[in-house]
Amino acid sequence: MKIFVINLDRAPQRLDRMASLFGELQLDFTRVPAIDGRDLADRQASHSRKGMYYDLGSGEIGCFLSHIECWQAAEKEEAEYNAIFEDDVHFGAGARELLADTSWIPVDADVVKLETTLVRTLVDRGSTARAGDRSVRRLRDTHPGTGAYIVSRKGARKLLELSTDFADPVDQFMFNPVSVAWNALTIYQVDPAICVQEVVVGKDDSVDALASGLKHERPVQEKAHGTEKLMKEIARPLGRLAASVGASLRGQRWGKVRFR
Repeated sequence: MKIFVINLDRAPQRLDRMASLFGELQLDFTRVPAIDGRDLADRQASHSRKGMYYDLGSGEIGCFLSHIECWQAAEKEEAEYNAIFEDDVHFGAGARELLADTSWIPVDADVVKLETTLVRTLVDRGSTARAGDRSVRRLRDTHPGTGAYIVSRKGARKLLELSTDFADPVDQFMFNPVSVAWNALTIYQVDPAICVQEVVVGKDDSVDALASGLKHERPVQEKAHGTEKLMKEIARPLGRLAASVGASLRGQRWGKVRFR
């Protein structure tokens, strides 16, 4: 399995950090020069359709195009599976053993998500496979983030075919059931996850160096106030209970994927 790391030319400190992390894991990786959104300002007007949530900024477009570069490389590789990482991930225990072996990957997998964003999602309660002491479960609902995942050659081919006219962030394109890609892909989740991004945990000392460059392009959700806030606080636990009961009846589990 070849490992690809997406990295901007103007972020050498991130590359140094990833080189150090993979050095500790005794794993080699190939750097994929990221497409810089600063050079793509005119691309925003090139999309013929609206996205599911908001119009993509140049940074989001550059991020998507960078992943496309990785899918193109993965499709050409002799190896059946290849791993793709963004350059702000943290690794959990046992990452080397998991990344050095592919025998645990389900044969029908197009994508295996290695990270968690610590949001609630749906996964099968039963484990399709085992990756060491971790479960490998089918992902059944939205779980954003493209910081770390494995893609098969056939999965890369599907992603390339479906992304010729993208209009949404790459993580929503890959990991949201309303996306055109969702029904075409068989997606698994490593549970607990072996990766988490800096934007999720904020655990690295060099926060500025690892801060997401896409935050300013994403709309900020306004906070509820007064009666609206009270109603949301009342409805939230009821909604979670209903989701949990419904998931249990379907043989699934509703909750956060842990990082370990």
